Amino acid sequence: MTVGLGDTLKGFRKKAEDAAVEHKDQIHETVQKAEVAADQRTGGKYHDQIQQAAGKVDTFVEGLDATDGKAAGEEAGGGAGKPPAS
Repeated sequence: MTVGLGDTLKGFRKKAEDAAVEHKDQIHETVQKAEVAADQRTGGKYHDQIQQAAGKVDTFVEGLDATDGKAAGEEAGGGAGKPPAS
C-alpha cells in the first residue's frame, strides 16, 4: 500500500507544527527581534502593522500548542485559511 500525497503532506505539516511548538520560545524571541529591526528600518512608519503581524505569529504558534492539536482559529472540518463549514 502506498502513501498518498495528501497523507505525506499531513505528515510534513504535523512535523512542522511539532517543531514550532518545541521551539516556540525561540520563535517568539526571533519575532520580537525582527519586529524591532523592521520598526527601526522603517522609522516607526509601520509600527502598528509590524506589531499586529508579530502578534498574529505569536498567537498562531501558541495555538499550535493547544491540547486538541488544532491551530488557533482552526475549527474541525476547516483548514488553516479556510472558513468553517456552514
